[in-house]
Amino acid sequence: MTATVAILSIGQMGLGVASLLRAHDFRVITNVSDRSTATQDRATSASIELLTSDIELVQQADYVLSIVPPKDSTSTAQRIIEALKHDDARKDKKEALWYLDLNAGSPDSARDIYLAFASDAKAVKFIDGGIIGGSPSQKQDGSWSRPGIPLSGPHALSSAPISGAQLASILNTRHLGPEIGTASGLKACFAALSKGFTALALQSYTTAANLHVLPDLRHYLDEYSPSARDKAEKSIVGCTTKAYRWVEEMHQIGQTFSVQGGFGEQARVFREIAGVYQGLADLVDAQGAEGLDSADAVVGELGGHVQRRSE
Repeated sequence: MTATVAILSIGQMGLGVASLLRAHDFRVITNVSDRSTATQDRATSASIELLTSDIELVQQADYVLSIVPPKDSTSTAQRIIEALKHDDARKDKKEALWYLDLNAGSPDSARDIYLAFASDAKAVKFIDGGIIGGSPSQKQDGSWSRPGIPLSGPHALSSAPISGAQLASILNTRHLGPEIGTASGLKACFAALSKGFTALALQSYTTAANLHVLPDLRHYLDEYSPSARDKAEKSIVGCTTKAYRWVEEMHQIGQTFSVQGGFGEQARVFREIAGVYQGLADLVDAQGAEGLDSADAVVGELGGHVQRRSE
């Protein structure tokens, strides 16, 4: 029996995951009826079936993968909960709906969503998760580059009755244990290192440019830490169109480090890092990302934006 996987929503990561699943003969559905024509065309091009309502979606899906910006994770879960309240929502399904929250939230946020399902949609099998790495993509030899997906909670995806073991394997998942929040916490710890570094690189390069010593910074990086320069410049260019998504993620990391890490107010540094990404997101929103294809271009524009904002 072919499993039906619903993906909300169809951004870069959602599209990559959908393409991976379609390549392995899973049926993939979504509801993007309220999104732009470009989004709908993007979904159709990946052989994703477009439905017109969330009720249709929960009627047909065996699994729902929530892959949205962190600020939308709760509202996306609530959409599914509301759809499941419809009398005909699961009448033709013998098995429970499995809901995988794969967003960059804190353990507390994951538990809140879990409790919402436990209160209003008790039959749903909820799994806490996160995505570590870039979007799935097919290599020239036909194999796939895949991110890692840690999962946690009382229900193991591999035990799901409809192609659960196959889905768990194809998605490159790893079940960490029975507690909701464990997977979200691991994702936060990883993202703090990768995206935290990017924020530091943005500030370091922008400040060096303002001081007219960016060539000198590069000189010393090349001499003493060449890998750091390469990583910094790739991350500076790569983050421009993602910054808006990372603002709330930094707040979620701060919450994780404050509560689960025990750092309390010392974790407020991630509130400040969120501000760095908000500044970049505002810049991109105002003038677009065109031309921001080098570290020099990004820090030049960001430096000017920061100075204008402080005047």
